Amino acid sequence: MAKESKLEKIYTVDCQEGHYEFKLNSILDKKGKTKNSVIVKKSIDFNTMQRLITGNLTRIDLDVIAKLCNELDCGIEDLIEYVNDKK
Repeated sequence: MAKESKLEKIYTVDCQEGHYEFKLNSILDKKGKTKNSVIVKKSIDFNTMQRLITGNLTRIDLDVIAKLCNELDCGIEDLIEYVNDKK
């Protein structure tokens, strides 16, 4: 289950020996863009966008990631990061 960091608007999801950090909400804030404006401009499904924000997903659509990276001028690592907790 995803846990939200209130300070940075980052959701974390535990996975095996680490966790994923879903940072889309945080980067939207930093870039001054709303979720809805990006959804409309890039023709992204609302539920897909919401799942990428919260980390409540089972697969990642690379076309959607490319649309987000282009719109937000960022890389995939700015949106989703895996952190190995064993290090």
